[in-house]
Amino acid sequence: MCRPLVLVTLLTVASGFVTPHHSSRFSATTTSLFEAKINGKIDLDSAKVVNQEQLCVGDKKVYCRCWKSETFPLCDGAHVAHNKEKGDNVGPLILTAEMKQDEISPVDAKPSDDTTKQSVLGKLKSMFGVKKDKVSDGLTTKERLAKMGLSALLSYGWVSNMSYAVTLSLSWYGFSKKTGLSPLAPGQWKPFLAVYAGFYVFNNIIRPLRFGASVVVSKYFDNFVGYIQDKTQLSRKWSIAVVVFLANVLGTFTAMGLGVSLAAAAAGVPIFPPKV
Repeated sequence: MCRPLVLVTLLTVASGFVTPHHSSRFSATTTSLFEAKINGKIDLDSAKVVNQEQLCVGDKKVYCRCWKSETFPLCDGAHVAHNKEKGDNVGPLILTAEMKQDEISPVDAKPSDDTTKQSVLGKLKSMFGVKKDKVSDGLTTKERLAKMGLSALLSYGWVSNMSYAVTLSLSWYGFSKKTGLSPLAPGQWKPFLAVYAGFYVFNNIIRPLRFGASVVVSKYFDNFVGYIQDKTQLSRKWSIAVVVFLANVLGTFTAMGLGVSLAAAAAGVPIFPPKV
């Protein structure tokens, strides 16, 4: 509270020792120092920029402190280019919400192995269940996932794609092993789709597990985006696009191709039927 007042006082005292020849230059410098604006683009029509957000237990958010982010108040990595251009060392503010130690009961603090094993699946279902009913925090599954941020959405897409790649591979193996034919053989595609439909239904049943896995994987996606951004000096938007292409597009097709190849090899039936 007192630092600005002390600074003004010191400058006033110092001005008494400045010669008249330099007083005008000193005054102009002092004026420009106090009139310099930090914010040059964010909500300039407002008297002051105020942002209020609520963090739930387990949340992690990265806030901008350079006033140059396109996603303000959240950081988009704009400080990297700013620091490089200005020789500055500005960085983001990272906040995480954790449960206080005094809010953890002795039972929660030291759970038994049996309790842990029994509660993991239940917690996943309660947090990321497929029901459309509101959970304890008043959010649906999709709303809760969206609230967790872009990394959770990217990781859920990747986990789902990998899950369907495995489903396709298992369907391919089961069909080829039973019929001795490739699904690509003439007249076999529709029967194969019937087999795949059964695995597809099972894949939807285990959706809560996919949600839980996406939560675990999301931090790695966030780190991957940061790594691409640091190595390439791309903006966060383009770094995210690179990650989506590498993981969710290229990675999905690679997993599907590899899975079908292994399934065909295990069944002893070539992917492409021989030409007669």
